[in-house]
Amino acid sequence: MFRISKHHTVCAAGACAIAVATTVCPADGSSYWLPANVESQREFERILNSIPDADNLRHLHDVMCSEPHPAGSPGDQRLIDTLHGLFGSYGIASQIHDIYPLLAKPVSASVTLEILREFPKDDRSIIQVDEQIDLAVREPEIPSDAFSSHDDLSIGWNAYSGSGSAAGSVVYANYGTKADFDTLQERGIDVRGAIVLARYGGNFRGFKAKFAEQAGAAGLLIYTDPADSGYMRGPMFPEGGWAHGGYIQNGSIKTLAYPGDPLTPGVEAHEAAARLEESDVALPGIPVQPIGWDAAQQIMQRMAGQTLPQSLRKSWQGGLPLVYRFNSGDSMRVRMEVQQNRSLMRTANVLGIVEGATHPQQVVIVGCHHDAWSFGAGDPQAGSIVLMEMARSFGEAARQGHKPARTVIFANWGAEEFGIIGSTEWVEANREHLLKHAVAYINLDMAAMGPNFGCSSAPSLKRIIADAARSTPQARGAKDQMVYDVWNGSGASEPNYGTLGGGSDHVGFYCHVGVPSCGLGASGSDGVSYHSNSDNLNWYRQVVGDDYEPALMLTRLGNTLVSRLANADLVPLDPTRYARDVDHHLNALQELAESRGMSLETASLRETIASFEQVADSTMRAVESAIDRGDVASDVLTAINQELVTLERNWLRDAGLDGRPWYRSLYAATDPNSGYGAWTLPGLRGAIEAGDYGQIAAELDDCQAVFAALSQQMQVIGSHLGNQN
Repeated sequence: MFRISKHHTVCAAGACAIAVATTVCPADGSSYWLPANVESQREFERILNSIPDADNLRHLHDVMCSEPHPAGSPGDQRLIDTLHGLFGSYGIASQIHDIYPLLAKPVSASVTLEILREFPKDDRSIIQVDEQIDLAVREPEIPSDAFSSHDDLSIGWNAYSGSGSAAGSVVYANYGTKADFDTLQERGIDVRGAIVLARYGGNFRGFKAKFAEQAGAAGLLIYTDPADSGYMRGPMFPEGGWAHGGYIQNGSIKTLAYPGDPLTPGVEAHEAAARLEESDVALPGIPVQPIGWDAAQQIMQRMAGQTLPQSLRKSWQGGLPLVYRFNSGDSMRVRMEVQQNRSLMRTANVLGIVEGATHPQQVVIVGCHHDAWSFGAGDPQAGSIVLMEMARSFGEAARQGHKPARTVIFANWGAEEFGIIGSTEWVEANREHLLKHAVAYINLDMAAMGPNFGCSSAPSLKRIIADAARSTPQARGAKDQMVYDVWNGSGASEPNYGTLGGGSDHVGFYCHVGVPSCGLGASGSDGVSYHSNSDNLNWYRQVVGDDYEPALMLTRLGNTLVSRLANADLVPLDPTRYARDVDHHLNALQELAESRGMSLETASLRETIASFEQVADSTMRAVESAIDRGDVASDVLTAINQELVTLERNWLRDAGLDGRPWYRSLYAATDPNSGYGAWTLPGLRGAIEAGDYGQIAAELDDCQAVFAALSQQMQVIGSHLGNQN
């Protein structure tokens, strides 16, 4: 089914299990199982959720966070081998999927503040420097945190920065969003030739670099402001959990029109792949360097240029004890130099495969990346330990004779931090099989960061996620309290679901091949270590906690969810939910259009949506009723399930989105101006943003065609059921 190199395959037996008594998580009571199979599913879930153990989660954390392991580094290779061995010890077939993307690594960096004696307008050759102040580009060691002095920790860096030097006056650009650069232009603040200083937040850091370069900046410095993540939020690490003045957020700044390897868009980045020339790819050209707010304050307290107007002070003024200004004036400048090496580097995805007993072609994939900027105790390993403990649960259950009906793949993705590379390459390598047979993808990136569950999800998975939450004990909760009780504490008709779009390894599955996807996680901890050297076990156990109850909660919830997706006699997807969710998104897009003085005529589309909802609701009720009665022949059920698995591929447009052909889903895509955010109905959203009435009409027609196709496929499902009668 998937390519497995013989020397990379392990299928070990006799894995050692740690079994503990837990609350039994019964089946949800919906009509996804034939009556004869309900009790066996309950037993399967009981066995699965008797296996996870907080002590084992802690041990996994120790193993996976022992050293820095950025993608392509020696630490990365050692972790790949470790994960491969762990799968083998669980009795699970293990696959290492090698990839060779264009990555980067830091060589050197420096930032120097120069205090000038004079700054002539016409003859720069006579500039005289009174004082030079070297600013920190490396996080300081913390005496109480032994991890902070590890030899393999690097300087702060933004992967794919341009290499070179730059010098100029300073322009403060707030968060460096498109709107922020528009504000600078409207107010006559000249960015050309300047060093832009922007704070983290508001958008993906890569867009700060993209917009700065487009505006003519010579270089970019990005810092963490105390108003966003520091002392204005709470005590700083190591006293508390919030960022200190030397905290530096690392991260990629790649902003191409596709995720994955920069040189192999749309195809797998194997060793012999045909590649684009690096010079033909729009990677950053200017030097970009992250710094802490201690360094930023050295610059900002000496700026003597134009002050912020009253109208911008609330949104542009951060938490440093000084007056924030647009520019530095002529009395100072910043000189910066960044050197990085870009080259093809080997990394790998590590997959554990539990083959399905009755429907092995159909697959449920659970994933989390394994690479990190430093130790990765939070990002990503707070999710990786959940994934691996789930794998151990399924491996031990299989050893006891309880195999899932469908194949379950536990995937540790490589090089996510560089731009969602590993998962994208795997999706591109297995595109055709996923289009035909993938049931769902569940993402666990940075999952266990507190006790408060939340998720972002495709519409069709919302029901089954809620059912799993009703069956899972709440971490650190009262007796008999379930995850759903806290998640939906407001007592609303349903809890809040986030919108799935950009930012992690679901993108390839959801936006390229149309696989229903979700991201599960839990938050609630008072602090931040994101992409810094503080993202280590000391920070995690002090701030998130050392009881590992949130991770245990997510493991049990994940086990329950995946077992139901993998075992249900009727594939537990809810196509009807698309009608409700699209209607909601259309309302939001109408408001956007009206705010821009445009009209959006959706009456015809809404009629088609209503027709689909009626057909889908009646069809699914009939199918679930037949399942509940045990009145479905096996061949009919197989045909119905295949229709349900492929139903959402109707959202795919072969040509992709306008200007972003890799993104093929007309339902969801990343926000092209922020990176992390999501655009629902992205073709229509893009047409509204562009003010293109012709394209708006075309996108509305395409959306209507999708719902017509969905209705037709629901009718096919109904005909399968009717034919047996």
